[in-house]
Amino acid sequence: MDIAGVRRTAARIAAGLRRSPRSSGMRELAHHLHAAVRVRPRPPADARELCRALCEEMSARRGGRPVELRFERFPDEIEVTGLWVGFQDFDLVIVEERAEGAQQLVILGHELWHLHLGHSHHHTAGTALAEERDWTGRALSVAARDGSRAADEAEADDFGHRLAATLRPYLPGAAVRSARRPPLGAFSPRTPAGAGPSPRRGRPGASPPPGGGP
Repeated sequence: MDIAGVRRTAARIAAGLRRSPRSSGMRELAHHLHAAVRVRPRPPADARELCRALCEEMSARRGGRPVELRFERFPDEIEVTGLWVGFQDFDLVIVEERAEGAQQLVILGHELWHLHLGHSHHHTAGTALAEERDWTGRALSVAARDGSRAADEAEADDFGHRLAATLRPYLPGAAVRSARRPPLGAFSPRTPAGAGPSPRRGRPGASPPPGGGP
């Protein structure tokens, strides 16, 4: 088994040891966010509006600390689709703008789980950028060099898929797409280097490799 295989195995073992309490926390947070979306005066018009509603609720849940959301095009060479950066006065979540709506929900949920648990390897990188004037460009550059813990990434993947599955009915045309699209498990967001196993490695919306599997 190569180094990558060892890391994946270790991540699965660690995630399994923590699954029971973490699963309860995931259910609670997903239920809370779903309930907040459900009671809004009108349903979200599209995936981006839904993502912004989720960030607003996360901000309220965290005592009003702003959770800002941006949709950006990540450079292809760094193979990243989402990023959370903690600044002194706010948190920033960046989501790949080219991803489809359901994929953007997975990516956002992945990053919100990191934020919810305060995973230090993400927050520390953001703190170093807090005084930078060009914080958007600098935040994107973190994705190319920041190391992430595989077990944390596996948990964040689980929550991202859980949240997206819960909220998928709010996406425009969800009833039509659900009959012809692959399950959300076919997509896994990528955060900075060191992330856990990803079922598919291409860019969001890309065709699967020949043979239909990784």
